[in-house]
Parts: sequence; structure tokens; C-alpha cells
Amino acid sequence: MVGRRLLALALAPVLVLTACGDKRTQLVAASRPAAEATTAGVTPSQVKVGFIVIDQTRLNSTLGFTSPDSGDVTAQIQALAAEVNRTGGIGGRDLVPVVRTFDALTDSVANEEKLCRAFTEDDRVFAVVLLGMFQETARPCYAAQETLMLDQTLYPVDRDEAETLSPYLYQPSLPEYGQLLAGLADTMQSQNFLTPTTRLGILGVDTEQNRRVVTDLLLPRLEQLGATPIDTQWVDPSSNSTLQAGQNQAVLSFKEDKVDRVVIVGGSRILAFLLTISIPQEYFPRFAVTTLDNPAFVAERNSEAMNGSVGVSFLPGSDLDATELEFPFSPGEKRCVDVLAAAGQTFTARENARQATLYCDAVFLLQDAFDAGGGDEVTAQAFMDGVAQIGPGQNASNYAAAYEPGSFAGASGYRPIEFEASCKCYELAGPTQEFPS
Repeated sequence: MVGRRLLALALAPVLVLTACGDKRTQLVAASRPAAEATTAGVTPSQVKVGFIVIDQTRLNSTLGFTSPDSGDVTAQIQALAAEVNRTGGIGGRDLVPVVRTFDALTDSVANEEKLCRAFTEDDRVFAVVLLGMFQETARPCYAAQETLMLDQTLYPVDRDEAETLSPYLYQPSLPEYGQLLAGLADTMQSQNFLTPTTRLGILGVDTEQNRRVVTDLLLPRLEQLGATPIDTQWVDPSSNSTLQAGQNQAVLSFKEDKVDRVVIVGGSRILAFLLTISIPQEYFPRFAVTTLDNPAFVAERNSEAMNGSVGVSFLPGSDLDATELEFPFSPGEKRCVDVLAAAGQTFTARENARQATLYCDAVFLLQDAFDAGGGDEVTAQAFMDGVAQIGPGQNASNYAAAYEPGSFAGASGYRPIEFEASCKCYELAGPTQEFPS
């Protein structure tokens, strides 16, 4: 019990999502027209790219657990840059990495915006590979500075949000959020999660985007499957008090309405926080989850609450037990680990390479996009135009990738997963499937 309370208190700063719609609008509106060339960080011979390295040392110490050893992350980034430069660079220019470390324990709106300003105003980079950026204001900040984001944070973005930030946002290893939830709905149906007697609830992080996706996409999809939620609870994690109050209210309401199955919306570790409330109250519904909910983390630490849960995996390194899928399992994953091994960076298992594969996807897509475009211009719009010409890809981190016109997300396939009590882990429950359109 003490451990769970520490978890809630220590991770709360990581989850802070302030109600800052007005500020977000101001940040985006402050940007110049997308047609103007983005020249910061670009010279005739070099392209500066920022990389965020997440330091979990203090967070892990506070929580009393150990994350998988990721190795020397900075050395891995340098090795990837060297490989890109050896094979033609970015639009014929050398990739120059600019690495900044971010303390996960101190995450907040102010600190993420401070990091944004450091990269865009002090370092003057062309692009940034985002990791661990969970605040609503982070992406508008980079867009306002006309800085391309290769966003690898497990942060959901729907099409409307992406269009607002275009052409400065691309998520190489993630799916479009609406398609992800449609895939989750289909998986709930195929895995017999939905029955005629199901009493379904929805728990979501309270943002404009999440409410829009639930109303416009998830609810109609569920209705097509004959399932209508009887209770929807929104949690405001803008402070410890609102987070606690929201979770308490959700559990009380779900118990009163006899909700026996809960769909998690919004990611941001909201499921891990819910369990700190629901387990002591002996409330054990079945959950429907995605990679955004860190299912492997939750299953390992709260296995008693995950029996009967199903979900959608798009990143095997974040979801599966090491024995579930061979390592490396795809040409993209093999390319990544081979490049890093040649530089002396090796990994015991996929979970150790979790961060490295995300960096691989971002770096190699940056190179491939400008190669596909074939021009000399290095701008955010030129990157997007190049991505649209790539077609099916070979990502290191996920099951299937495709880069298409009008898309802002590279993950094109998922695999159903289900919780297995004997290993306290999630196992694959079906072949790779395309995300529904």
C-alpha cells in the first residue's frame, strides 16, 4: 500500500496536464505561415537535430523499482548520427545531434516549455526527437518556433490536433489516435470482451482532444458493435488534488453503476493511478488497454487487477514479455540493433532496446524522407512531402509501418494482446492487423 501511494505521489508531476487550451491556441497562432521555409539549424553542410534523453534515476529511486537498462543512450544517438552521415546524411548534409537530458521526476508544463525554448532559441535546431513530453503545451511550443517534431512520446494525437500543428508534427512509431481506439473497439469485440450483459465504463484524461475522439469516434464504433457505455468518467490531472479527486469519483461511480469493464482513454499512465485507488477498494473490473497505458508496467506491478484484460499493442518492446517474440523479429529492428552493435552498443533483450528503437525510427525516417523528396531544401514541409512518397516502411519499434500522403503517424498495424496470469504479462492474441480507417 505504501508503495502504491508513493507511486501516485512521485509520478503525478509526469502526468500534469493543465487546462491550457487558450495558451495552446496562442502558441500555435504565434507561428508564421507554414509555407515559409524553416531554416533554423540548417546550413549547406549540416542539420542540427535535438534529442531528448529521459533520466529516470530519481524517479526510480523514489518509486523503489528499476527500469530496464537502456545502456549508453547518448552513445547510441551518436552512433545513429554517424550511420546516417556515412550513408548520405540528411538531404546531403551531416546530422549534428544536440542531446539534452530531462529529469522525469520534475516534469511539468513549465519545465517542458523551458526545454522547448532551450532547443529552439538556444540551440536553434531544425528538428527535435521528443520523448517523455506529456504536457499539452509542449507540441504547440515547438510548432510556434517552426521546429519539426519527431514525436516518440506515448502521447495520443488525433487528426484534428495534427492538422493544427502541421507541418511540424510527425509520430514515426505511433498510430493516429482515432484509428487506435477503433482498433481497440474491434479487439474488444473479437476477444469477447463485450457481451450482451456487459456494463461498460470509460475512464479518460480530461482534454478537449480526448472528449472529441470519444464522442466522434469511439462511441459510434462501440454502438456499431452493440455496446453502449453506461458511465463515462473524466479525470483532471492538473494537480495532485484534482487527480486524486477524479480517480476517487471514478471508482465510486463505477462501483455504484456496477461497471464490470473499463476502457482507458488518453494514456498518460492514468491506469496505473486508477489502480492505486481501485485495488484498496477491492474494485476489479476487466480493462481494455493500449500501448499508451504501459500495459507491461501495470501487469508486473498490479497483476491482481489485470485478470481478463485485453488490449492493442503497437510497440512490442513496451508491451510484451521477452519470451513472447523473437529479438530481433523484423528487418527494421534488426537493422537498428546491428547498426548499434557495430558501434559497441548491444542489448540483452527487446525491453533494453526500447528507447534505442524509437531513436532509430526517428533518425532513419528523417533521412529517408529527404532522400525520397530528392530536393536540396530542408524544411518541415519538405520532410512531410518526402514522407508521403515513402509508402510501406520498416520501423524498428513496431509491427508494421506505412508513410502515406496526409498522414502524420507511421504505425500502420497492431496485434491484439491479452493478460496471462501465470507470467503476469501480456501475450499476443492474434496476427498483425491494419488499423481501421
